[in-house]
Amino acid sequence: MEQEDTVRAVQESTPSKGLSFRGLVEVFYKPSTFFDELKNHPKVLIPYIVVAILLFAFFAATIDIVYEMQVNSPQFQAQLQGQPVTPQIERIMKYQILIGGPIVILLIPLVAALLGLFWGNFVFAGKARFKQLLSVMLYGEIINTIGMIVILPMILVKKSILVSLSLGILAASKGPDSILYLALSKIDVFLIWELIAIGIGLSIIYGVPRNKGYTMSVLSMGMLSILHVVFSAIGKMIF
Repeated sequence: MEQEDTVRAVQESTPSKGLSFRGLVEVFYKPSTFFDELKNHPKVLIPYIVVAILLFAFFAATIDIVYEMQVNSPQFQAQLQGQPVTPQIERIMKYQILIGGPIVILLIPLVAALLGLFWGNFVFAGKARFKQLLSVMLYGEIINTIGMIVILPMILVKKSILVSLSLGILAASKGPDSILYLALSKIDVFLIWELIAIGIGLSIIYGVPRNKGYTMSVLSMGMLSILHVVFSAIGKMIF
């Protein structure tokens, strides 16, 4: 019996070969098995690098489309007060899109992990390390980022950023600044897939039933989407 426990402990302390890279694929089709292994060997660097590369590629490919959308928005036109966009402003805006866009999204797993730590460790009285939660959030973010790459060809063909696999298409005519469009765009195939995968990961990390893992997923990663819609709505009412 003691020998079996020793062998099990050694196996748990030794990660399988290529876990960081395997997880980029396994998170899609066998998250339970993957997160069960990731629990004892959380990985952060590789998924962060991969997400960063994919995001940079996405924004580099869509930079002109995003720029045109921003310039033609009523808010930006009001700020210009009839003045033309100078080359300097155009250059600054494109740098903001290319660099700022990926950075903002790369901060999401960090904030989601902090929220997950709050709900899991303090509210639900579980026990997990921040690195474990960040690892789960990052591999979940891989799913959502791949979703962005999937719709990239459609965005380039239609020359519109208002292309998605979400209910947002029902309100696309109202424009990207519409609260209705923003809210419906959160009901997205890959975003839901991401929340489910994260829920599975959190249930394994904390050793809780799957439904509680889904609850923590919504209260952490999902909460960021909800807050995005709420703050946007408040901003519209104020300004």
